[in-house]
Amino acid sequence: MLAFIAIAAFIVLWGGSAANAVPLSEGLFSDEDDAAMVSGPIDFRDSSGGTNVTECPQAGLRDRSSGPLDRRSKDDAEKKGEGGGDIRVNQDYSCLPQDETALDQNPRSSKNYVAGANDYRLGWGTSGFYSTTDNGNHWYDGITPFPSLPSGDNLDGGGDPVTVFDRAGVVYYAQINFNRTDDTSGVWVNRSTNGGFTWTRPCVAIGPLGPDEAAACGGAGDVRQPGDGTVSFFQDTDGQLNGSQPGNDKEWITAGPRPAGVSAKCFTPFSHSVRACNPDVVGVDRLYVTFSLFSETGSAEIMFSYSDDQARSWSAAKPIYGAASFCHPSWKATDDCTDSQGSQPTVNPSTGQLWVGFINGDTEDEDQYLVVTSTDGGEHFSQPSRVDTLYDINEPRGVNGRSDCIARGQGSTRAVPTNSCFRFDPIMNSIVADKRGGAFANDLYVVLVDNRNGTIRDSNNDAFFYKSTNGGTTWIGPTRVNDDRSQTPTNRDCGRNPNSIGGNRADCPEQNWGADQFFPWITIDNKGNMNVSFHDRRLDTDSPVGSGAWPTSKTEVGNYLVWYWGAQCSITSTQTVSQATTGPVPAGAKQCVAPEAIVNPTVKTGFDPGAGPVPGNGQNSATLPFNNFQISDVGTNWDYSFRAGLFAGDYSGNSSGPIVTGDDAGGGQAAAFWTDARNGRGSGTPTSTQPGRNPICEQSDVFFDRFSVKGGGRKHDDEKGGKADDSFLVAPCPAAIKDKKQGD
Repeated sequence: MLAFIAIAAFIVLWGGSAANAVPLSEGLFSDEDDAAMVSGPIDFRDSSGGTNVTECPQAGLRDRSSGPLDRRSKDDAEKKGEGGGDIRVNQDYSCLPQDETALDQNPRSSKNYVAGANDYRLGWGTSGFYSTTDNGNHWYDGITPFPSLPSGDNLDGGGDPVTVFDRAGVVYYAQINFNRTDDTSGVWVNRSTNGGFTWTRPCVAIGPLGPDEAAACGGAGDVRQPGDGTVSFFQDTDGQLNGSQPGNDKEWITAGPRPAGVSAKCFTPFSHSVRACNPDVVGVDRLYVTFSLFSETGSAEIMFSYSDDQARSWSAAKPIYGAASFCHPSWKATDDCTDSQGSQPTVNPSTGQLWVGFINGDTEDEDQYLVVTSTDGGEHFSQPSRVDTLYDINEPRGVNGRSDCIARGQGSTRAVPTNSCFRFDPIMNSIVADKRGGAFANDLYVVLVDNRNGTIRDSNNDAFFYKSTNGGTTWIGPTRVNDDRSQTPTNRDCGRNPNSIGGNRADCPEQNWGADQFFPWITIDNKGNMNVSFHDRRLDTDSPVGSGAWPTSKTEVGNYLVWYWGAQCSITSTQTVSQATTGPVPAGAKQCVAPEAIVNPTVKTGFDPGAGPVPGNGQNSATLPFNNFQISDVGTNWDYSFRAGLFAGDYSGNSSGPIVTGDDAGGGQAAAFWTDARNGRGSGTPTSTQPGRNPICEQSDVFFDRFSVKGGGRKHDDEKGGKADDSFLVAPCPAAIKDKKQGD
């Protein structure tokens, strides 16, 4: 059960009733329901970053017409990081991190990509945008305009970025914004009509100032439409960060056609009553935003809102998590699926049917992934279907033996991988609707990551694929996506006390069960070419114990440096599989499915089935259907990411784009956009002199590359750089560029 403190009444500016709030600065976790973890930007909202240098490695920048004076001599890590085709997307020279990526491609101009990331160049977390019109060879970037508030202030803390194009080529940027010192927060959407180079500034309406909810936006003469871009907003009333208001967190946005028979609606800014639309601004698509609302009514509820006028007005936000028997554990009074986080909406571009996937912790033990759907543009939603169990309680944490991470500043209940201390909580997994109509109109795909093949002593997180061919009611899986060595532990629950958040790591024998894969994302193009992208540590097989930037955390050989990988599989046929089917997968639905996968896997596995394998692991990697390939040129050290390796984002969202160029037999390109720490450096000493804070030069950047939509990346068996390169294990900043006045 989640513990809530500092309960107070609040007013919901988008309409709603009084509720009670939980301060998002708290670490929320229990063995029963650890799904409702706050996102990274909220978790680290009090961080004010900074380095003691004004120069740092800049590998990956391309063809700049002008640049800063540079006294540096490139070290081996930067020289290797500069090689290959990876392009650094953030164009700043601030020596501060970017992480947590999102990317989309313009359906009207295929060379135009627009991306978003958490961006710390100002010294604190904001929402960075990145735009290209030449297939990613050159980028323009900046910080999205801060939303304006009725108080005359603006919110300058942002994050959880998402970008999406509608079919007209208008691009939208969804994000959370918040104060770092009180409980003011909201969900906003910026709009760009020129490919992501300039953006609207959202505003919270001031008023009402007259009849029909007439309102103002900003000061005298402000021409913006009141409420433009405001999905949800709560104004703090006591000036303190104490949970006196509910918390908006982890939003996602998608765009798609309104279903047949559904007309456009526009809304007033306060009560969100339906009003007449201005036909000049009605979009070709309906925009859908989902987000988490932390409050006493259920830990973190999945909320929903939509817009038909290009994000200018929004429907009243409402909960859509639903109820089901699998959300009614013994410790809970109802079957509402209220303890949820990490929602993602997806739309079929042919029918307009909408699905939302999310993580839920209303369980006796391990968490679960659920899906709800709407066929009328979000007016009504189904009750949730259960995809499968998420084996996430047995992740390493401070409370079960990772005291080294606590010493570095990581929260004691945050999941972390073996050998590192960056947060590893299951905030986001990924869901996508098939982009075709006809026989594929009801097809839906999910990829999840969990630790079913690891223990609290030695993590071995793998990516698993699931699919539904009947609109999300029945699920087929799991199928392991990554095809590297992955063993099933004798007892995945070793050392874990199922009745508490603690455990005894010493009860688990040390064994490398395999390498970690994490932050998966799934996309599919309009020809059925499906790409899954993820961070991967398989190529590091030999980095020694006690090495790296934080040797006290490095306790297992290998499984340390991080590459970015892809996996591809094509779906060209389908067969409807109904809820009544269990067991073997029918022949027409077997594409991209492992031989061991079954229909309705949740019926077989239940919650925490104990020791031994579960279906779809594919111990013989030769039988796994996904073609794996390396995308990033080098492996990088995430101990050099934000705050001494404590955070590198909660996800890496990508896009195959709606367009397939080239011949129908498999031409075309997919794009990858990821967090990368190749430009990070240490202080020259094994550990930071300021625990939990950035040593000199520590940073991560965001990188981009394109590859064949049919999986034409580098094969792992012929990649020359595929090993634990000593250059990246410990990479100190050159002494010559340290600011002598400020010291190390």
